[in-house]
Amino acid sequence: MKRVGLALGSGGARGWAHIGVIKALRDAGVEVACVAGASMGALVGSALASDRMSQLESSARRLDWRKALSNFLEMSFPRSGLIDGAKIVEFIREHLARRTIQELRLPYAAVATDIRTGNEVVIREGDLIEAVRASISIPGIFTPVLRNHVELVDGGLVNPVPVNIARSLGADFVIAVDVNFGAMGRDTHKPRDERKDGKPPRAHRFLAEIKRKLESLENPFREQTRHWLEQASRPSMFDVLGNSIVIMQSQITETRLRLEPPDMLIQPGGDVGYMDFHRAAEAISRGYAAASEKLAKSRVPHARKR
Repeated sequence: MKRVGLALGSGGARGWAHIGVIKALRDAGVEVACVAGASMGALVGSALASDRMSQLESSARRLDWRKALSNFLEMSFPRSGLIDGAKIVEFIREHLARRTIQELRLPYAAVATDIRTGNEVVIREGDLIEAVRASISIPGIFTPVLRNHVELVDGGLVNPVPVNIARSLGADFVIAVDVNFGAMGRDTHKPRDERKDGKPPRAHRFLAEIKRKLESLENPFREQTRHWLEQASRPSMFDVLGNSIVIMQSQITETRLRLEPPDMLIQPGGDVGYMDFHRAAEAISRGYAAASEKLAKSRVPHARKR
């Protein structure tokens, strides 16, 4: 009997799509035997391996931009990154039981990168929370994780969609999920949260209203205010860092998927931004739809006909 393994890729908030993919596989009767993940793929994969998917999905769907800011983007300015990771560790701990990787229901591996040598580091044993925290440590944003005297950062730097790692866990049939596919193909001049009705997102409308009111007043700081508002509408530091990482990871993913092709490749697409953690519902729906479409066209071991 063939063992189906998942290779869940990196991609920031777009990684919520992995939840939808897993739901579609379950609905199709596909039994996952092992899971390997990089960055957000490591987080979602750890929830799958520890039977905590429903808890993670519930929390992801409840995140609004304020909660996302609190959980993922707390600012502390330590030496090696903008975020020391205390809040994200707290978030992970809420959704994963305190356990080692060896105690998980499924064979699991998180991919990280040795920031000093550039070597790929595959974590297959030890503390689960530490492994996930290391794998999601976006360089320049999260501080590295010191593990066994090695400074570890985001696994997506070297292996964004770890197909080879899933095979090393014993998978005979690997389903890879690349959430970064097409991420940079959208119109970058269009507000990323623009609604289907054509109206700009609430934040953009709010800034425009403030600008209109301030300009109607005799404001001695009018020019400074106008400059600040114009800057506020430009990409944030996190957008710049996130998009830079996506560009790099997309190139690496394309090369590695040619060298280490999966048996099935799912690419949800969509315009959820790298730091749009509050848009989980959209990403999950994209993942479910993409996986369902792929399953309808391809043969997967143990899958029911759709």
